[in-house]
Amino acid sequence: MSRSALLRTAAVLSLITCIGHTIGTFMPVPAEQAQMHATIATMKATLVPMPVGSPRSYMELLDGNNICTSVLLLLCAAVLFSLSRAAKEQVTNRIITLTALSLAAISALSFRYFFPVPGVFTALAAALAFVALSRPSLPVLRS
Repeated sequence: MSRSALLRTAAVLSLITCIGHTIGTFMPVPAEQAQMHATIATMKATLVPMPVGSPRSYMELLDGNNICTSVLLLLCAAVLFSLSRAAKEQVTNRIITLTALSLAAISALSFRYFFPVPGVFTALAAALAFVALSRPSLPVLRS
């Protein structure tokens, strides 16, 4: 598989994980899950003092963290898509490496704290990005 195809595939896996994570973040909790609703109510009622600004609830902190994760996954996908057509240069390889390391870290955290599906997708994306580092890039056409 070419470097470009590997990076695009890694980008798609990152984008799928981003979409799944974002949908999961805002999915409503079924009404029959009373204990979950009680926990969410407690999280909304419990305020955490912030070093600057007004206190935030645990639920606001969780939502903010989830949105940050979605943004990071979207950024990883955009970077990998962008670099899929870039010439193989030292700076390009460094950016791919940093992006792959970010995806690998998200994968490890997903396996540890969440569930396997996002862990597998981000692990595959990271692995494909690492493999792409060893492949030659396509020549850039100049006009």
